[in-house]
Amino acid sequence: MKKLAVLGGDRRQVVMARMLSDYGYTVKVWGLGKCEPDIGDAEICAGWESAVSDCDAVILPLPASADGVRVHCPLHDRDVLLRMTTLLDGIGGKRLYGGRLSEPIRNIAEQKGVLWVDYYDSEILQLKNALPTAEAAISIAMQELPVTLSSTSVAVFGYGRIGSLLAEKLQALGADVTVYARRAEQLEQAALRRHRIGRLRCYDGGTRPDTLPNGCRLILNTVPHRILERDELEKIPQNCVLIDLASAPGGFDHGAAQSLGLRCLWATALPGKCLPESAGIILAETLRDLIENETP
Repeated sequence: MKKLAVLGGDRRQVVMARMLSDYGYTVKVWGLGKCEPDIGDAEICAGWESAVSDCDAVILPLPASADGVRVHCPLHDRDVLLRMTTLLDGIGGKRLYGGRLSEPIRNIAEQKGVLWVDYYDSEILQLKNALPTAEAAISIAMQELPVTLSSTSVAVFGYGRIGSLLAEKLQALGADVTVYARRAEQLEQAALRRHRIGRLRCYDGGTRPDTLPNGCRLILNTVPHRILERDELEKIPQNCVLIDLASAPGGFDHGAAQSLGLRCLWATALPGKCLPESAGIILAETLRDLIENETP
């Protein structure tokens, strides 16, 4: 597969289209609006039909559709109503690459004989995305806190791809980091890296942390399960900043936090929002690997 059609997306897809063209693919682009001149040697198409007419594969953005109905085209300079069903009817047996393809879209694609790949499922993509996520989260924390991170007490909920990077980088900045996790092996890994540790304990009603460190000024959550309900949030000091990096339902009761006067931010999809160039390079590398290593 050497001819690719890139449809819609944000600044990440602009960088991705340029990178894929640099890799040697023939790339046609539609739906990137005023950013289209930044796509390098890729070809700009007036309509999506001309972009997909002779391509081998169609590449949709991340997310492929924000509303589950239309292709996500936030940069387009006019109201775009390209429905996913219309696109799937128009691409025949071509391969479709998309990010976070919903279950209904996957089912419709299969019914129409379209071979789909959800590149957001790539473990390599998730690993690479952890770095810009961690760096962007720390940048947000530095903007929100009135003190330096050095010597500041910080709690990190979760010790997976993102949580482990967060703890490492915060510690490098001199923060006093306490890592909270459920699994004993994760806590042992954190302890070996000289972090303080606390356990996330499972109860009938959900998950609760051990006691937070004294003087905690920053809590970063990476766990996509509710951890701090109202009763726990009532114990949080007013000068503590909470940043939730997890997908819905998130780790904090954001409504309760707001009513209690806490500074609580829900910061999701940070690579695309804060570091689109790095995120676009990661997408291009991921797609290149998926295309080149795909079994016919």
